[in-house]
Amino acid sequence: MLYVFHGTDMAQSAHKAHALVNSLRSKKPDASFVRIEASSWNSSIIQEHGGGQGLFSNKYIILLDRISENAEAKEAFSDTASILHESTNIFIVLEGKLNADWKKACEKYAEKIVVSDEKVDVGGASKKSDFNIFALADALGSRDSFMTWSIYRQAVDAGIEAESIIGTLFWQVKSMILASTGKSAGETGLSPFVFSKAKKHAGNYSSAELYDLVKGLITVYHDSHRGLVDAESGLEVLLLKNRKG
Repeated sequence: MLYVFHGTDMAQSAHKAHALVNSLRSKKPDASFVRIEASSWNSSIIQEHGGGQGLFSNKYIILLDRISENAEAKEAFSDTASILHESTNIFIVLEGKLNADWKKACEKYAEKIVVSDEKVDVGGASKKSDFNIFALADALGSRDSFMTWSIYRQAVDAGIEAESIIGTLFWQVKSMILASTGKSAGETGLSPFVFSKAKKHAGNYSSAELYDLVKGLITVYHDSHRGLVDAESGLEVLLLKNRKG
């Protein structure tokens, strides 16, 4: 089964694709989720996931995230789209503007195609929908690692720099630490609204876990400035590791 999300508005396409992933995972909790990017593509992927169900799970849900940036994947897609269509697994393609060959293959084999293009005003300037970065802070507070990762990818696709995201998440964790140790909003210096939400979110973490998260954010920030890690990938790894249990 094949679903395709594409268009010049990558932020909107990513939002819709990840919303489908979240919906499918809630409906199929036994399914295994696999995200494949251009950098992780190889020629065996279609044979491995296109044939049928996994040995230890009912299905695979596979997000093909901008694989057209890989020359081999870009060339192979048109020939393998029929395999994805016939597979019992679910393939979700997330791309920018499709070339003619991809568009033809998708129109022939996709179960559903969703196009999200930027709106252009009379002056020719594109208008993108605003991204709510605080939705990411809330997801981190709720400690839903997949939701946090999903919204993080949307933020990156919307063009928000990793350094700005780190700042927002640092503010969130700092607020949670203050709320977990203070008795009231006035005592912590937080607004009543922020204090209430931070207090609730802090219940999902131990004190040590909150300080470890702060340390992790600071480490990614400084290591990226030193050229030791890529800020985007370093932050993504940190968020994926932040799960309960």
